[in-house]
Amino acid sequence: MSARVWIWATLACGLATMALFAAFALLPEMRAAAQCLPPGSVVQFELARNAADLAAIFGSPDSDCRQLAVAAMDALNRLDTAAFIPVYTAFCIAGALFLSGGAVRLLTVAAVAAAMGAAAADYVETTTLLAITQSLDAPEALLPRSQAGAWAKFALLAAHAFFCAGLSFFAAPRRVVLGVLMVLPALGVAVAAFDHARFANIMNGAFALAWIGLLVAAANAAVVWKRA
Repeated sequence: MSARVWIWATLACGLATMALFAAFALLPEMRAAAQCLPPGSVVQFELARNAADLAAIFGSPDSDCRQLAVAAMDALNRLDTAAFIPVYTAFCIAGALFLSGGAVRLLTVAAVAAAMGAAAADYVETTTLLAITQSLDAPEALLPRSQAGAWAKFALLAAHAFFCAGLSFFAAPRRVVLGVLMVLPALGVAVAAFDHARFANIMNGAFALAWIGLLVAAANAAVVWKRA
């Protein structure tokens, strides 16, 4: 496909990704549990290691918040599996091909493979999280799988961004600022791996900056193309 197609595909999929991300907070179940879920609870659930981590998110079994929090997380994860995972994966794939100008380069293939691997890991993680909320009294058998899926997802998305950084630096036209932003997720994942309870939000912020940068680059390319 032509470079123009990948510009518009990146722009469309990026906007859809941002819209779905905003939709998470607007889910009725999430709004109902707004006073129950602590800040950053979504990623803390993804990376939960034991029953104590889950109790910090969902509260005690006899708390008024338990059912509200479970309903909110389930609604979010159902939307994740149905729409968010395939849409952000399409955005990542289109973005890599946009940065390569539609050419099949080694970095492009690596970025596409990393995005697809991240999607597979995300499905493992999210389906496991849906099972965990049904067994909060005895979640130990499921937590290693959800953690493995989550860390694999984040690591592969960071790898995708790193490969896209390479395309930004070396493929014409060079996009140095975007390349710098695309390096940030790898640093964010490394920091979160050191202490996810304290630094997971830094990781999320790094991904947000990288993806917004990619979206802005596609929008700018679309404007330039229309003017040409």
